[in-house]
Parts: sequence; structure tokens; C-alpha cells
Amino acid sequence: MEKKLSNNLGLKVLSVFLAFFVWLAVMNIANPKVTRSQEVPLEILNESILESSGKTYEVIGDRDTVSVYYKVTTSDSANIKASDFRAYIDLADVYEPTGAVPVKLEVKNNSNKLESVVSKPSVIRIETEDLQRKPFNLETKTEGVPEDGYNPGVATVSPTYIYVSGPVSVVGRISSVGIVINVEGANSDLSGTLPVRCFDANNNDLTDQIGDRVTFSRSEIDYTLPILKEKNLNLTFETEGTVADGYRFTGIESSRNYVEVKGLKSDLARANSVTVPKSELNMDGATGDKEVTIDLNKYLPEGVELADPAANEIKVVIKVEALESRTYEMPVSQIKQVGASGQYDYEYDRKSLNIVVKGLKEDLDQLTAAAIQAELDVSSMEPGDNMGTVTLLLGDAYELVSGNSVLVTVTEKGPSAADETTEEGESHSVADESGDPVKETTGA
Repeated sequence: MEKKLSNNLGLKVLSVFLAFFVWLAVMNIANPKVTRSQEVPLEILNESILESSGKTYEVIGDRDTVSVYYKVTTSDSANIKASDFRAYIDLADVYEPTGAVPVKLEVKNNSNKLESVVSKPSVIRIETEDLQRKPFNLETKTEGVPEDGYNPGVATVSPTYIYVSGPVSVVGRISSVGIVINVEGANSDLSGTLPVRCFDANNNDLTDQIGDRVTFSRSEIDYTLPILKEKNLNLTFETEGTVADGYRFTGIESSRNYVEVKGLKSDLARANSVTVPKSELNMDGATGDKEVTIDLNKYLPEGVELADPAANEIKVVIKVEALESRTYEMPVSQIKQVGASGQYDYEYDRKSLNIVVKGLKEDLDQLTAAAIQAELDVSSMEPGDNMGTVTLLLGDAYELVSGNSVLVTVTEKGPSAADETTEEGESHSVADESGDPVKETTGA
């Protein structure tokens, strides 16, 4: 029996090896190895190393995963998950000149089923930058429209400022930090807690753009916002001073005649107008219009504020116009004689008066000679020639320059007047061509 077993031993061993390789070939054909990959989250270790040296970093390409490639049999490929791997970079291994950090892999599960495990990329590049910590006062902004007749007041926040930390280039883009309060339809005070928002110089919201590249010393802010009642207050103006000779102050023109304010109902009930004092509107020596810019905030009643803080300035024009002179020919028949005696006759030395009147062109255009009222007091005049001053009732719009003097000849009525006639002649007053009185004697 032993002899039979030992016969052709080499051939038998060869047969076993051949059988094994045939089995192996069959198995590889039936269950071949294939290359597969998984997207694995990329961990970053030792960030504090950079932070401790006042640096921050950014992964170039904003990559947060790597592709892990491996070989596995077809039958096992369905059992391999991304969670079977761990991919990470250690910032302690960063190569400063290029910012390159090698990606390290760990196979946490099914390591006996995997071959040729590699990551792509195998190196991650980071960019380092100085870290900045900057304080910002918190600002409040509103969005939406409150109920008609109401307006937001001034919000109070707690805390009043926070620190923002992040790369210098990112923090440098931030112009202001605050919260945005929705006031849509509000008619009563609001309060609550809101997240911090960042804004650039044009008030564009940067919060979503900068994402987690910055951190806040406090991410939520408590606030209270009073919702105030609105009211329109009329503007009144006081002036002082005197314009230059030959000019007249004609009034005030303002870019607005009222201002919209807000405040508590009790405060608004006491407020009826806003007065701009005369100290703001001085017109001494003015020879033309004078424009003044007024800050209304200085003159608002107590407890009242502007509904629109940006509408605090108004333009006020002190109107000043030059005076003109114009001559009017008024018949002396229009002169009303005051205190006339029935014993005398009153005769003027001319048929009309040339009256020179000064005023604004527009007012002078409205004035006619027929509309001028005139009076002459003759109560103290005695027989003979008397100089009189005519009183002209022109009104405040006009100023008399000249032309109100007149010569009046008073004579007695009846027979007594004939006694004055002598053999030599009769003496009486006449007017020369210029209108001035002269004496003339006529022979008998």
C-alpha cells in the first residue's frame, strides 16, 4: 500500500498545485477585484497651532472632502461605506513655503477586504493670513413698513458692542455690525433677540458671504424698539434786522412748510408747530435774496423727533427785492380839503400834482393816480397865499418820495372881496408856466 502511495508522488503534488491555481483563476473570474471610491469628509486637526500665533487659514478651493480610492472584490464592494474611512490633515505638518499639508487616511472598518487605499488629492493646500479681532458698536436697522400713522423710534440693544474675529481681509470688508428688526404692520413697541448681521460700506448684508470665516464675541443681541405715533407740525419763521436802503423784505420761502415728527402720544399732544428763531434769519444790510440752511433737530419740541432722521435740513430763503420809483400825475381835484371855511375860496396854483412814489414793481403796477387818496388841512390858512402839504394815503406798500407840496390862494367870498380893489389896480396870484406862484398887478 505504501508503495502505491509513493508511486508518482511528484506528479500528485503538481496536480494539487494545478488544482489550486485553477480554483484561484475560477474564483477571480467569478468574483473579480474592482476599483471603487468614496467621498470622505476631510477633518482638520490642530487649528489652534495657527490661532496661537495670531494666524488664520483658508483651504484653497474651499474643499471639505477628499475622494478615497480602493480595490475590493465585487462581492464585497456593496458593503464598503464612506464611514469606513477617516481622512484628515494636521496643520502641524504644513509646509510653510507652499502651504501644502499631506492628507492622511485611516481605514476604520473592513480593512481586510481593501487594497491599494489612496486619497485624491493626496495633498491639500491652505492659505494663511493674519487674524484680526476688532470691536464694533452695534447698529439697528429696520425692514418693512409699520401701520399707517406710526414710525419706529430709537432702538436700544444689549450689549452695545461686540468683537468680530477673522482674517484681516474679511474683517476689513465689514463696515458695520448690528441687527435687522422687522417692523411690518407694527403699532406697538417691539422687543426680542436677533442674530448679528454684518454690512459693508454700502449697507449690503455680508453675513451669508463671509459665512463661518468670522466669529462674534456674541452671536445674538437683545433689543427693544419703541413704535411711535406720527404727526405733522407746521413750520413758523421769525426774522430780525433791516435790509439795505432802497430794498424791502418781501417774505420767507421754505423748501417745506411742515415737518413730519414722531413721539409718544402725550408729547405729540403738546406739540403744534416748530419755530425757527430770528437768530437764524438775520437780514441786516441785505440787497438780495439770502438762503439759509436750518437744522430742524435744534428746534423740535421736547420729546419729539423727526420721523425721517435724514430729513433734518430745510432751505429757507429770505426774499429781498429792490424798490423802484414811479411818478403819478394826480389832479388836485382829488384833494379832500379838511377844515375848509365857508367864508373863503381855495384855489391851487396848478391843476395836478406830480407825485413820486417808491415801492416794489409789482405793487407799483397795481397803483393808479385815480386810486390815490389825498387830504389837505386848510383850517389854519388865512386870505392870501399859503403853502400846504398834501397828506397821501398810500398804504404800507408805498413810500412817498416827493410831490405833495402845493400853493393855495385863499380869498374871501362876497362884497368884502371888492374892497381890496384900488385905483392903481387889483392884485391877485397866478401861476407861471412852471407852476410856481407869482404876483401880478393889473391897472385900472
